[in-house]
Amino acid sequence: MDPLRTSIFATILYYDSFNFPLTLAEVYKYLVNPKRFSAKKDGLAVKVEALDIAVELENMARIGLIGHKNGFYFMPERDDLYERRIEKDKLANKKWKKFLAIAKYLQAAPYLRTVFASGSLAANNPEPKSDFDVLVIIKSGRLYTGRLFLWLISSVLGARRGRFDVVAPDKLCFNHYLTDDNLELSHRGLYVAQSLANLRPVIDRGSGTLQKRYSTPLLEKFTASNKWASSYCYNFRQTGSYRGVKPDKVLLALARGGEMTLNNIFGDILEKMLRSFQQKRIKNNPATYESGGRVVFTDRELEFHPRSFEKVVIDNYNNGLKKFGVSGIAEMDSGLTRG
Repeated sequence: MDPLRTSIFATILYYDSFNFPLTLAEVYKYLVNPKRFSAKKDGLAVKVEALDIAVELENMARIGLIGHKNGFYFMPERDDLYERRIEKDKLANKKWKKFLAIAKYLQAAPYLRTVFASGSLAANNPEPKSDFDVLVIIKSGRLYTGRLFLWLISSVLGARRGRFDVVAPDKLCFNHYLTDDNLELSHRGLYVAQSLANLRPVIDRGSGTLQKRYSTPLLEKFTASNKWASSYCYNFRQTGSYRGVKPDKVLLALARGGEMTLNNIFGDILEKMLRSFQQKRIKNNPATYESGGRVVFTDRELEFHPRSFEKVVIDNYNNGLKKFGVSGIAEMDSGLTRG
């Protein structure tokens, strides 16, 4: 297969691990970069347009290389995914309403800058028992203080996933924190790039508001800092607001008041104490060292994915490409803990 056809096939194959058929717009958005399948050093000589993908999808469906039903594309003999996708879209709408109703109150957290929905909710592919994965950006120098306030607010709301919860439907799972001076993800790979492409901003304090398709300086900086993802995801760019939280003046005033109170030596001491306490807990948690996942805890980043789905996805992806005759191509994971 030529690089474009292979990249389209690879994109559909990748999302097959999530039982998620794609529309034309989604294939375009998540397209695995054709350069990854090109023998030429510079990859494809022309820009890939949506029309190119539409024509190729039609040709691939006609010869049975992929399946197609009512505007959705999937792997052969996976027609059942169409009905499942329709049900998932209905479920996602309900879960988005619950998530935004909870996320609204996070605006009261001092030092919070941006909140992204991530994981299955961001992809509109949740299960009934799915929690709400969240990536947040916090003011530099106040990572552990900001995390404490998010913990307190979500706990008061009864909306925080507990440390020992096996499943936690509709609870917030804060699994990735970045500081606003450290927006580039250091762990790179196809899985991380696709996860970045799926992120949906719901709160952004850089502008005080977040409107549909509106980009703020912090979001633009985040996208630019992770431009490396375009080498995996051809059309990588940060998605505009999908269903942003409406700014609440009272909650935002509480956050500003908290920052004014802690922007001093007392706040510096508190941050050091919280950093020491939280890092000690993370170090003493056996899950931190489990193979097949990743836990990061520094002054500028916290990541909690001790049992990542990444290896399963990448293995399925590589095996699928090999099965369908795409040889010599193998993606690596982004740096998971080895046993």
